[in-house]
Amino acid sequence: MKSTFMILCLALFFYSCGKGGGKVGEKNDLILRLGGQKIIPVNDKSTNFSILSQVHIEENGNQLYIHLNYFRSNPNYIFINSFADPALDLVLEFENEGPNGVGTITEFYFHSYDSIFLVDRYSYTVSLADSSGRVKQSYRLKENEGNRPDEDSVLPWSTSKSRMFLKGKLLYIPCVPDTDPFKSQYKSKNLLIKLDLETGEYTTLLGYPEWYQDGNYWGGADHILPSISSFKDPDKILVSFPLVDSIYLLDLRTEKMSPFFWMGNSHIEKPNPINFKESQTDKQRHFQLSTDYYFSLNYDPFRKEYWRLFYKKYDEESIAKILKTDKGLPNQRSVIIYDENLERIGEFDFNKDWRASGYNLFFLKEGVYVAVTPDSIEDKVFFRQLIVN
Repeated sequence: MKSTFMILCLALFFYSCGKGGGKVGEKNDLILRLGGQKIIPVNDKSTNFSILSQVHIEENGNQLYIHLNYFRSNPNYIFINSFADPALDLVLEFENEGPNGVGTITEFYFHSYDSIFLVDRYSYTVSLADSSGRVKQSYRLKENEGNRPDEDSVLPWSTSKSRMFLKGKLLYIPCVPDTDPFKSQYKSKNLLIKLDLETGEYTTLLGYPEWYQDGNYWGGADHILPSISSFKDPDKILVSFPLVDSIYLLDLRTEKMSPFFWMGNSHIEKPNPINFKESQTDKQRHFQLSTDYYFSLNYDPFRKEYWRLFYKKYDEESIAKILKTDKGLPNQRSVIIYDENLERIGEFDFNKDWRASGYNLFFLKEGVYVAVTPDSIEDKVFFRQLIVN
């Protein structure tokens, strides 16, 4: 059963402003432009948009694009394509019910064809299956048998901004508290599940930095849920919060988070918090649309760079239209890039005509690619290379 907070989580858009730091030197006269393209086919069971996708590199170096539809289906589908071979178009099927039932898949992690982790968010379950659809093991992510939210429960919440990852026998799953974290003044550590695949036991970790803990209410999912990314040190992960300029490191051994470096946008505007009592009103949606925020943080392991996406607020005319379920002008999106020495390469705006999706930003051996959406083309996903020079 969805909690009130989870309903708010389905809304889009939010802000970012942190304490400390400042703009550092950046390399002059660089621009961000589009380069070559890769095309992924879309079959009649899939769509050209997904909020959860993954790149999986096979032993032979082939780079697979794996994604999940954002809507429910029976059976569930996971789609596997190749960036190098447009002819590859696999569809894996997983039953909703029965001996090999996995419920309704809301998120996944593809480790291999023999080990695919499938999550049914609202049933608090994780299934380990193979590509034939056979379920090998099931896990429960709630202390009691019911599916009603309670004070201590959390819901898995993986997107391309924060994917599941496996480390040895431990599966880490991004999550969101069933009880709005404002009620604990953002002091709990319950933004990441650690599931022991051998024992089935789980705990939660990862809390908020002090910036959030000032007594104010900071809105819904896009305002408060962190983006996590892998790091060159396999025992640590990078953490970016939508409201905070600084980047953090979470040590998976000690489970402690510490500031790493400042990575702020030079055009952010400080948010004005709203009252928690207004969280069910249009004021909440207006706050979401009228506040700048950091969308995601991504580490490029091939070029050892840090890419942080920043979403500018909508203009007031567009907000008024969106609140009336009409279509407004798109908001401005940009990327901040730092090199491996934590030196700033620059800030670069995305051209609005690209219609680029922050959920489909990938780091391949040959370059950085983002999904763009040409008008009137629904049977393909176009990835264009992002080049800075």
